[in-house]
Amino acid sequence: MELCGIQLSEKKPDFGCMRCEFINCFNLFKKSEDSADAGQEMYVYSILGKKVHDNMDFLSAHVCANGKFLNAACFLTGPLYGQQKKSYLAEILIQATRDFKANIFLAFSGHYRQAMQVLRCAFENIVSGIYFQSDLVNLIKEKAESRHFAGLDRRVNEWKRQGRGDIRRSIEVLRRIGFLSRDEEKDYYKLYDLLSRFIHTPKEFDIYEKHTTGEIKLKREIICPASTYLSEEHLVEWSGCFQNVFVLMLKAIAVFYPKAFQTESGKIATRMIEGMLKDFADKIKVSDKIQEVLEIGRSDV
Repeated sequence: MELCGIQLSEKKPDFGCMRCEFINCFNLFKKSEDSADAGQEMYVYSILGKKVHDNMDFLSAHVCANGKFLNAACFLTGPLYGQQKKSYLAEILIQATRDFKANIFLAFSGHYRQAMQVLRCAFENIVSGIYFQSDLVNLIKEKAESRHFAGLDRRVNEWKRQGRGDIRRSIEVLRRIGFLSRDEEKDYYKLYDLLSRFIHTPKEFDIYEKHTTGEIKLKREIICPASTYLSEEHLVEWSGCFQNVFVLMLKAIAVFYPKAFQTESGKIATRMIEGMLKDFADKIKVSDKIQEVLEIGRSDV
């Protein structure tokens, strides 16, 4: 039976939606006819797992390491919930950790463009959280009047309602207050520009290529546009961006909540991170930055 151009099975449903027999796009384990590396999300995820197994040294620095960094983020941000009575940043870091999870799933299942979009959201929120938290810390140090705290609350609530902020200006402010160095400021401008390209232009979808004959052809046959595909090139590009945003989260925790590293869960997180650095230091470009941030967390306690 065919409906709206979709071939439907005559079998009765078994309600296994992830292996839907009626709508191909809902069968997340289905292999695409486009190519061996294309299919629905869980199929692409499984291909990635096999490639990691076959090429452990290279891909683990972009797959296993990022999974460990996600786990570390959970162990570090989880205890902040409820413990920080007056904090704008703690709530944002918890949400950013959830964004990291969604981000990783999208990247591992072949949705690279969408993964970059979610990563930009996490990056923007972390930058904004640091910006507002810095203002709060200054007001506390100055023993400011209640009206100043109320004014800051209004600014934060307005930001939450509007969902807009000048991130480039916020990055500049973080450098001026000493949270970022000039080199870090430049690096985060570049990162933000790269992430923004996945919002404002269809960067991932360069589906045509010019052949030596001058003929323009599709890079691959596209039978199902909803299918995803495994691209090690896109995965590595995403991984570099993810690890840079992770460094920013780690630094925010080290500067504002250094005691988090001394909790039981914080010690577990530190061991996870240092284990990844030991195994893949030469392949994780931000290894030195991560190590520096861990030292900040230790020295500030």
